[in-house]
Amino acid sequence: MDQSPDTRIARVILEHATRISGEQDISALVGLHAALARDLVGGDRSSVWLIDETHNELWTRVADGVKELRIPLTAGLVGACIANDEVIIANDLSHDSRFHSTIDKTSGYRTESVLCIPLRAGKKIIGALQVLNKPGGFSPLDAELLGLMAVYAASAIQTERLRTEAEEGRLLRRELDIARDVQLKLLPRSFPPVNGLEYTGFCRSARFVGGDYYDLLPLSNGAFAFTLGDVSGKGVPAAVLMASIHTLLRSLLTRNPDDLTTVVSELNKAMKLTSSDDRYSTLFCGVVNPERRELRYVNAGHIPPYIIRENGDIECPRGGDIPVGMLEGSQYRERIVALQPQNVILCVSDGITEVRNSQFEFWDEKNIDQVLRQHPGGSLQGLTENLVAAADAWAGAAEQHDDMTIVAVRITQ
Repeated sequence: MDQSPDTRIARVILEHATRISGEQDISALVGLHAALARDLVGGDRSSVWLIDETHNELWTRVADGVKELRIPLTAGLVGACIANDEVIIANDLSHDSRFHSTIDKTSGYRTESVLCIPLRAGKKIIGALQVLNKPGGFSPLDAELLGLMAVYAASAIQTERLRTEAEEGRLLRRELDIARDVQLKLLPRSFPPVNGLEYTGFCRSARFVGGDYYDLLPLSNGAFAFTLGDVSGKGVPAAVLMASIHTLLRSLLTRNPDDLTTVVSELNKAMKLTSSDDRYSTLFCGVVNPERRELRYVNAGHIPPYIIRENGDIECPRGGDIPVGMLEGSQYRERIVALQPQNVILCVSDGITEVRNSQFEFWDEKNIDQVLRQHPGGSLQGLTENLVAAADAWAGAAEQHDDMTIVAVRITQ
């Protein structure tokens, strides 16, 4: 006994509803919705096509009877459906130039009629739901039924994508946790007394993990070394490079504290041998001699230091070389600055010198000089706090766009 269309549709919905309601796997739900769409309109096969924006292709998330298919973005009836955001009913393919016959030729399947409905996530078209070969051809009523199923299928696909993105976000957060842990362990946690010197360091990342680093290292010959750098990139790769620079630089300075040119050249050579071309670091590496009367330094592409004299005058020795790890065989020059008691050496990262407010206006470097002159003879901790506070005041409500790092050393004898 023939069933009426309404009876057949009700039976199909009841049969599929049990399977759909019991399915917890979002990925499997997409296939179940496609199968329901096929059976609702009485087609032979169904498929869900999605847009691959990276490769400008369409691919089958679900496809009855065949493995994953890929076609050019605008190819075939499904391509036209997506490109024009229109429902397509094609019951005579013999003269339809849009029909992509290549798939039939390779699969052995004979397509005689096609119904395609766009899939939307919000206002964006993400693909199409397609059903093939209904005896007698597809009708506008079939398009209405398939339109309802397209909503459910798109919802399942979007849910699947959101879950995937959430999992990727969780993994990224874990990666950032690791990177931040590496970074924090690299930075000095205490500042033991050093004869003839007062010193401090500060670092505040713009985001969860940054690219700035610094180190403070009393040397066996009575000298004192300090470094400040900014590694290219973020996340675990930057943290690993940071750790490598920290370890190697400490070793090189300990073995050869009297020749900074060799130290930085060896560091550059090692970085070129072990890291990719896009991994490099600006670096300021300075050593205050045991007598506390001069600063020897190499500046590899970093911001010049501020030398604050006892009378409040500020000098910024210019001249420097290219960042370490950028070019093989780079030459580095050691420079010398004379020091006197109560002189302060201040090194900062570009997170301090390039602070921007909500109007994208840069902080004038004259403001830095003003802050430094307002703090003669005060503690280095206070100087650092004042500088950061002034930078924050300029930025106002604007998000911190880069890491803020400061190293300060005062000659006390």
